[in-house]
Amino acid sequence: MTDLATIDLPYIEKNKSRHGTMRYYFRFEGARICRLPNDPDCEAFSAAYWQARNQVEKDGPPPPVAKKALPGHPLPNTFRWLCMLYFRSDAFLKLDKTTQAKRRQIIDSMWLEPVKPDGADIFADMPLKLMSVDNITILRDSKAETPFAADERLKILRQVFETTRTGKNGKPEHIMTVNTARFVRSYRKKTEGHHTITGEEIAKYIAHHGTASKAVLALGLLMYVGFRVSDLQAIGPRHRRGEVFIFRVFKGRNRSPMTLEVPIHPVLGHILSLHKVTDLYYLITEYNKPYSIKGLSQRVSAWFSQADLPHCTAHSVRKGLATNLADNETTDSMLDGMFGWKDGKTSKIYTARKQQSRLARQAVQRIDWGEIGNILPHPAQGGSVLAATPTEIIEQNHSSSARGA
Repeated sequence: MTDLATIDLPYIEKNKSRHGTMRYYFRFEGARICRLPNDPDCEAFSAAYWQARNQVEKDGPPPPVAKKALPGHPLPNTFRWLCMLYFRSDAFLKLDKTTQAKRRQIIDSMWLEPVKPDGADIFADMPLKLMSVDNITILRDSKAETPFAADERLKILRQVFETTRTGKNGKPEHIMTVNTARFVRSYRKKTEGHHTITGEEIAKYIAHHGTASKAVLALGLLMYVGFRVSDLQAIGPRHRRGEVFIFRVFKGRNRSPMTLEVPIHPVLGHILSLHKVTDLYYLITEYNKPYSIKGLSQRVSAWFSQADLPHCTAHSVRKGLATNLADNETTDSMLDGMFGWKDGKTSKIYTARKQQSRLARQAVQRIDWGEIGNILPHPAQGGSVLAATPTEIIEQNHSSSARGA
């Protein structure tokens, strides 16, 4: 519940998160203006408060944001018209319901974007022939402060522009002859993605939370099964058949459902035995309710942060498990079976890295520069250079070559 803070400053609202953290906001005449630092006794809190207060006392409260509506049917061959066709396409209908809802929300926000700053025209009514690289760049750059959101817009636009309709010959044809969204570059830089957890970090996490804690129970399930958070949230005693977990993978459950059977590692079996089974789920909240997927993801991240490992996530453990298996000579097929990967590409990311390291070691062992190598400090001589000088060694090589000829 949200209520007013009890500290001696007006216009302050406080709100306690589900994890017990108190959050403070500056609220003026019914409008939340900004977030304030978490510690009301620190200097930064006072500075942020007075900056916000001086601003609203000078300029007054911000004007209410009028909710724009787009009634009626869209005009043919406009951006909104194409999006409506996309909503009825198989590409959209095969998505998970939560993904559909999020995608609609992002598309709605693009409809309402002004074509020009402070202009009345919005992108919803823009003719398709004007959806050029420049205009798509405007849609991208309006989210420049959040590069992930900007790239998500591009990803969706590229899919929307692939929408087809039935042509005169009865075959599907693309409405957009050129997918101009593909010519706009993404903000996102290619990285290795989520951090891969290490053994030292796992030890630090366990030492902080204790072996019998709920936090370590979650870690054990991640370490020995490689769950995604969406599967970790649902797993419970009902999925256990003796010493095997049998569960339907959440990801892709509508388009390509998959059931995995994963044996329970003895260490994980012991961890599970430390926790009394009281529910259909292994991980439940303090109120004896199952976590939502997002809620569990945030809770696992909080557990890592409490152990001073804020860079680690549940996916860090999944990557750590895959790396651990590859380091122990697990084959691509074994990894595919463990994690439910279908195309073999993901498993090769881990096995190829291990194979490269092994092959490089074997190659280094075969390096032989002959007598030239003796010019350098040699381990057989305790790090000292051999008695012959470089010139003498080169002359000896030439003499050997001449005799051989």
